[in-house]
Amino acid sequence: MTKNLTEIKCLPATKIYIFCPAGYATGGPEALHQLGAKLMHMDFNVFMYYYATPDSVDIVHKNYEKYTVPVAGSIENSAPNIIILPETHLLPIFDNGYKKVRKVIWWLSVVNYYITQNNLTQSLQYKKYFKLKNYLGKYPTASFGRLKRRMDVQHISHSYYSQVHLLENGIKPVGRISDYMNSAFFDMVDEATPKENLVIYNPIKNDDFLDKIITLTPTIKWVPIKNMTPAEVAALMNRAKLYVDFGFHPGKERMPREACIMRCCMIIGKTGSAAYQQDMPIPEQYRFDKEDAQIPEIIDRINECLNNYHELIKDFAPYRQVLYTEERQFEQDIQKVFRRA
Repeated sequence: MTKNLTEIKCLPATKIYIFCPAGYATGGPEALHQLGAKLMHMDFNVFMYYYATPDSVDIVHKNYEKYTVPVAGSIENSAPNIIILPETHLLPIFDNGYKKVRKVIWWLSVVNYYITQNNLTQSLQYKKYFKLKNYLGKYPTASFGRLKRRMDVQHISHSYYSQVHLLENGIKPVGRISDYMNSAFFDMVDEATPKENLVIYNPIKNDDFLDKIITLTPTIKWVPIKNMTPAEVAALMNRAKLYVDFGFHPGKERMPREACIMRCCMIIGKTGSAAYQQDMPIPEQYRFDKEDAQIPEIIDRINECLNNYHELIKDFAPYRQVLYTEERQFEQDIQKVFRRA
């Protein structure tokens, strides 16, 4: 187990650089901007540092301009300073250009860490282009074994799931900081919209297990959430009675939280963060193993949610309340982790 640290000390001269991929509007980059904005409002000297900038895009995505976090074009390689890295971008840990700064990994997703590490390994093994192989060859892959040995690296979990995974791999996180739902989504809640017998799902995150359930329920109206703007997603969720998700949850996923906010009942699998009450506090009768033997019971629960919606939606009120307090919890967790020396 790595050394048991419970906070990240910041001197008056400390500069905090948050590494973020440029030009992308997904859950991870938004969480990184939320962290930057809160640290800035707490009077820490914080900057966004963008990497992997695509051609012909704005460095700061338009969705994140509202956070107004200063942008750094370079890193001051000095001992008091800190770089915060998402788990998908860990090469700077081994780069001499960042040798003096302290490193912090924010584990937004467990699965994406493994995907990234596997892609890097395959690039080293099979890439024909000398320059890329030479570049990647300068740095070891960020295995848990190597990360444990680095005393200049601290870890923050994002979900209870990632916290458990780190502990199982011999790493003690300094704390847990989740993100929070964008306030703009709460503004789209419309309790005056009548609920309809619609079951909504994300086809990108689900697979043939859900396809089997859909095939066996031809009288139920299933509506996939795809090719929609955030406003269109909100409008659909306002109408739907039930959200079903048997996809893998690499972290605290946004779409299930959005569905709960929009007063949808929920039926969820038990993979990734969805398996943990700490990450998704819903009653256990709405959480199922992804097994064919469970399908008849899942279909019964689907029908119960549609036929008795106004009573069963009360089961999700506690989780919905948690989601309305996420931003305050986010601030409290930051204050526990980032402390002034």
